[in-house]
Amino acid sequence: MKYNFDQIISRRETHSTKWLKFSDAEVIPMWIADMDFLCPSEITKPMIQRIDEGVFGYTDTPQSLTDTFIEKTKSNTGWQIDKDWVVWVPGGVVGLNVACKTVLAPGDMAMIPSPIYAPFTEAPENMERGFVKTYLKDSNGRLEFDFDEIGTLLSEDTKLLFLCNPHNPGGSVFSQEELTELSRLCEENGVIVCSDEIHSDLVLDEGLKHIPFATINEHNQENSITIMGPCKTYNLAGFPIAAAIIPNKEIREDFVRNTKGIVSHIDNLAFVAAERAYSDADEWRAQLIQYLQANKNLLLERVNKVEGLSLKGPEAGFLAWIDCRNTGLNSPADFFIQEAKVGVHDGAWFGDKNYVRLNFGCPRSVLEEALNRIEKAFSQKN
Repeated sequence: MKYNFDQIISRRETHSTKWLKFSDAEVIPMWIADMDFLCPSEITKPMIQRIDEGVFGYTDTPQSLTDTFIEKTKSNTGWQIDKDWVVWVPGGVVGLNVACKTVLAPGDMAMIPSPIYAPFTEAPENMERGFVKTYLKDSNGRLEFDFDEIGTLLSEDTKLLFLCNPHNPGGSVFSQEELTELSRLCEENGVIVCSDEIHSDLVLDEGLKHIPFATINEHNQENSITIMGPCKTYNLAGFPIAAAIIPNKEIREDFVRNTKGIVSHIDNLAFVAAERAYSDADEWRAQLIQYLQANKNLLLERVNKVEGLSLKGPEAGFLAWIDCRNTGLNSPADFFIQEAKVGVHDGAWFGDKNYVRLNFGCPRSVLEEALNRIEKAFSQKN
């Protein structure tokens, strides 16, 4: 490989949120969606050049970034995006909150498939709006929609449905058939979909392809807000930048209006990083996917041999949703952290305490050490 994903990088000195999470320094942090790999020089060198210019300040969105993003999205998914549809925002979570403010009037509800990344459920609350949960089914380790429940729960007050595809934390890459059925239910009930597709450039399973929700049919295109961005794929989580793709002019104008005075400017280094990621880092991304595939295979092989644990995916991304229901543990996350010294993310934060989420976007030696600890801790569990 051209890039060294095995390199160990000390991050505590950088005030890393990931690495300062646990007071016990022996715990290996594997919780937040932040990879422990060097950002490629194809991205960092242009950033250094921009810093060397020595003058910063408010920065307009470069049209070249939007053009590059459109080209890359078409190449990866086949979706032809019009440049007028793209609204750049400082991060995907910002997009979720602005979508709530845009679509939901007082008294309106959002539907949120659970378990899910907690900011989805926080967004309606932040905007003083309500929400209802529909629970994803665990089908042989893969999280899938319960369409009967969705159809039952949708009401005239439900105006927005949050979709996360590929799913976080489950890692499901939803199929054409699944998205089409979801589309049918939303169209019949007059529901707009906000689809977070931040992990879409990291599909791991052969034969699977990410399908943007907006491309299923013309109705979806005109009744959706899609969130995409480079932060997860290119390890730019600290740079708040994401694209909200909104083909419907009325919805888009309302979305932009709702950012005024609330949403901050995107800084110039984030613009540079995002454009270089989309234009120059294809080889890095391809090798990253290969490395993550090998990490995933190692994780599957060893976790599924541990009594009480089960893992199927993920089909995309670098986050493993480990089923701990057969361990007999009241708090599996506490056991992983306190006994195995592996700092997983508590499934309760996503909506199900019987699971833990483990980030395997790390050097293989770190993953192997974590697996050794997990195996030892569970073998000694009473």
